[in-house]
Amino acid sequence: MTREEPSEKKMCVRGRRRGQSGFSLVEVMVAFTILGVGLLSVAAAQVKAIHGTRAGRHLSQAGLVAQSQLDQLTRSPWTEIAPTGWTVPIAVETTVVDGAAGAVEQTYDVRWQIQDVLANETRSIDVQVAWTEADGRNRTVAASTIRFNVEDD
Repeated sequence: MTREEPSEKKMCVRGRRRGQSGFSLVEVMVAFTILGVGLLSVAAAQVKAIHGTRAGRHLSQAGLVAQSQLDQLTRSPWTEIAPTGWTVPIAVETTVVDGAAGAVEQTYDVRWQIQDVLANETRSIDVQVAWTEADGRNRTVAASTIRFNVEDD
């Protein structure tokens, strides 16, 4: 009786043959795991970028609201800007133009105070704009100027 030599296919059950190509299931699973972690990291970074962009837009809009109120008070006649403590905040809403009616994106609380620096000569005007971000953080922007009485000569 002759003993048969094991075939080449049977010899490769536990290991790869030389020159055999392809990936094992474990290698594919590790590759997909690494890819998944990478894609989740990119998605998380995108969400952070969106929140940062929104916060930056709110900061810019608040600065514009403050500057607009400061300009309005500066252009007012001297007699209309009497010294006062901080005013009661007024709400200013900004809208997003979405092609339809638009929607309120952010509400800002604007308040100001006017103080005499030199009686009947100069007054300081301070404006504060406050708002709350979506994550609950309270933010504030302030703008100030000095107004000279050029109306009394």
